[in-house]
This record gives sequence, structure tokens and C-alpha cells, in this order.
Amino acid sequence: MLGLADFGERRQTTARELLLIFVAYHPSALEVDRLQSCLRRLSDSVGYAVAVNDHRPGEAVDRLAAEADLFLASGENLGYGRAVNRLVDSHDNLPPYIGILNTDLSWAEESFETILGWMKQQPGVSLAVPQILDEQGSIQKLCKQHPTILGLLSRRFWPDALKPSWLKRYDRWYVMADQNYTEIFQVPYLSGCCMFIRCDAFRQIGGFDDRYFLYLEDADITRSLALVGHCVHLPVASVVHGWGRGNYRNLRLMMVNLMSAWHYFMKWGWSLW
Repeated sequence: MLGLADFGERRQTTARELLLIFVAYHPSALEVDRLQSCLRRLSDSVGYAVAVNDHRPGEAVDRLAAEADLFLASGENLGYGRAVNRLVDSHDNLPPYIGILNTDLSWAEESFETILGWMKQQPGVSLAVPQILDEQGSIQKLCKQHPTILGLLSRRFWPDALKPSWLKRYDRWYVMADQNYTEIFQVPYLSGCCMFIRCDAFRQIGGFDDRYFLYLEDADITRSLALVGHCVHLPVASVVHGWGRGNYRNLRLMMVNLMSAWHYFMKWGWSLW
């Protein structure tokens, strides 16, 4: 089993105000190319770091190492939150804000600088997530209420075509579908695909809970960060997310999902609906 390895440093001529942290798990060459084209347009106040899970030397993600502030590759799959925690602990001089992002994102120039500027003016905000769009430009309504057993069963495992009308109404409430997504509003459960966090708040709560390998780590950290500040949907900028769901078709991922649900409800209390 390979340990963590530091593959390089980015040029760092000015102090960073925001560090983007990408968790990578075998991204395709096309995905890396798209990500690089966005990263090259960042201002000097914004740097990036990469935590690679299940690393295989020579894969496409290695191309991100040369320009990264920090590139940590692990031969094992640490999981999402644990990989972020390892990288944060390994960074010598974290800036005041961190972003935690999937590798399948793209964004317009100055988007993250706009988010940074807004957060600097809002010290009471511990977590902000921008407008999330799909590849056709439609808003992905990923804000949710606190997880419930019914909500998870319906969203993860119950095909839409078989849902009764009352359950479809419940789903709309659960995903805050009637909320105006062009406005700023507080959210109980924010998507982990693109999170911007005040670094002191992240340290105050102890980072991600390592017990979550995958799934619901974003629900958990939103709930923890809400104890020390506001957690908001922030449509002052947007990102495009090439996201897909389908874990109910994969038995292994289904079991990971159920284990995460167990950890969540044991920690925060059981809620049926």
C-alpha cells in the first residue's frame, strides 16, 4: 500500500486568500483538460491543491501536479472527507478560505474571486455553495432539508415512475424545489460538490468526520458548520457540474450509502420524515 506522496509545488508569488482542494478518483483525460483550462485563469490570490485517491502513476490527474500548491497522492482510497483532512493537515500555511470541489466542475473566469469577495464581507458565514448548473445550463436543485430515512429511501432507491403523488410532493419539499434558487438563502444540507468554507470554522469543527467514506459527509459537515456560522446557497457565481446518480444500481455503493446513513443518524438522531 502506497503512502501519501507530495508531487510538487505551485509558483506562489503572493499570499493566497483561497485554496481550492480537489479530491480526485481516476478522472478522465478530458475531465483533467477541462479542469486545467479553468485553473489557468485563476488570479494569484487563489491557489489549488489536489488529493488523489487510489493513485496510479502516470494517470491523467498527474498533469495537475506541476501548478498545484500541494499534490498528495495516496495508493489507497481514503474516501472523500478523509482525503481532504489529510491534505489540510499537510498544508503549511492555509489561507483564510478553502474550497472543496469535485474534479468534474467547470466555471467562468473570476467566479471564485467573486465568491471570495462576498465571503470576506460576510464573516458570519461559515459555508457557501454557488449556483450549480448541469451541462445544459439548467439549475441543479441540490439544496436539501436535513436527511430523513424517507428522504434517503425515496431519493436513492425509489424509481420516480413508481412514486405515489404524496411521495413526489415530499421529494419537492426535501430538495427545497420551491425555493427561489436565484436568491441567497440558508440551507440545512448543502451539496459537497463545490463548498467554500471559512478555514477557522473548518478547524473549529475538526474538519470532516472520517467515519464517512462517501455519501452524507456533506450533510454532516453542513450541520457541523451551522453550529459556528451560517450555511448558505450563494448564486453570485455558478459552476457547471457533470454529475450523475445511480448508486442504487451498484450493490457495493449501496452498502457504502447505508453505512453513511447509519453514521449520520447515530450521530444526529433518527428522523423518519
